[in-house]
Amino acid sequence: MATSMNDDPNGLDARGRSRVPVDYPASFTGDDRLGHGTVTNLTLAGGEIKTNLSLSIGARLSLHVQPPSARPLIIIALVIVRWKEGDRYGLEFVRFEGNAKQQLQDMLNQ
Repeated sequence: MATSMNDDPNGLDARGRSRVPVDYPASFTGDDRLGHGTVTNLTLAGGEIKTNLSLSIGARLSLHVQPPSARPLIIIALVIVRWKEGDRYGLEFVRFEGNAKQQLQDMLNQ
């Protein structure tokens, strides 16, 4: 399996935040794109999504992440694509909608 420069055997991203492995369906819109994918890891500052659509580095998106169970949809109003490796994309979370940042924080702390 290929690794990116963002991968670390200790599960830390480049900024030292612990990545939480997940498998959440997500949809995104922006830059004349509409698509679906699977979020594979998360931090409060960003995450990784796997999708069959081609996204450009620097693309600005809105991301809707569906956590499991009865948890509400997490809406990240502004996401920037920071890196690409095959069908995997690194995302930076810039602006959250409503209380989505607190929802994500609570979920990551469990």
